[in-house]
Amino acid sequence: MTDRLRYPCRAIVTEGLQGAIGFALAAGLLVHAEPAGPVLWASAAAAGLFLVYSARAVVRYLTRIEVDEKGIRTLGPLGAEISWGEMRSIRLNHYTTRNDRSGGWMQLVVRGAGASIRIDSSLGGFAGLAAAVGREALQRGAQLDEPTRSNLDALGIRLND
Repeated sequence: MTDRLRYPCRAIVTEGLQGAIGFALAAGLLVHAEPAGPVLWASAAAAGLFLVYSARAVVRYLTRIEVDEKGIRTLGPLGAEISWGEMRSIRLNHYTTRNDRSGGWMQLVVRGAGASIRIDSSLGGFAGLAAAVGREALQRGAQLDEPTRSNLDALGIRLND
């Protein structure tokens, strides 16, 4: 059985709009205000970063993540595949936006022979994916570091060693 996951349209549209608005403001400043040297470079850099952020939203829209008995793969512009036998490590990071660690997002990084796959927690079915990858890692003898174990626990995922 293959699980097929994708990022929800709402998250992608939000990211795309944020990037487009940021790009429009930075590019508008460049076009209409004729800024001095340092402001010109800062505005150009900001416009470039917002453009990359928007492109990232497009890549997410086009990306599908599949998990089955053979491994995990991303299908899309930046596709990668890691078979369970080639999986070297997993890491589940939490990036907080508040001092009390109540906000933010998580990112699961799966590394294999010559490839890595990064998946953000905005993905529909993220907790189930993290649990499946964590179980496979333990079955194959991979050690999970304390932050990864703690973050799996925060998702309500209990893995038996």
